[in-house]
Amino acid sequence: MNFERELAQIEKQLVTQDPLLAEKLETFEQITAPRPRPGQRRRVYLFAAVVLVLLALASALASGTAAEHPRPSQVVREEPAGSG
Repeated sequence: MNFERELAQIEKQLVTQDPLLAEKLETFEQITAPRPRPGQRRRVYLFAAVVLVLLALASALASGTAAEHPRPSQVVREEPAGSG
């Protein structure tokens, strides 16, 4: 009992008997058929570009802050113990 085969035979008989039904079935299949998602690849590229820009920005800020604002050297003065 192969239901898919039996349904296909019934559909074939109905289509040969009624051409209008065949046209409606074809339209229905076009509407309900799964469509590929063309925007998915573009989203991946956009995400990768955003990540690269953020990494470049973080790198530039990290290197810029180290060069522009050097940390002052800390000098420790020791006074003699006897003075005071």
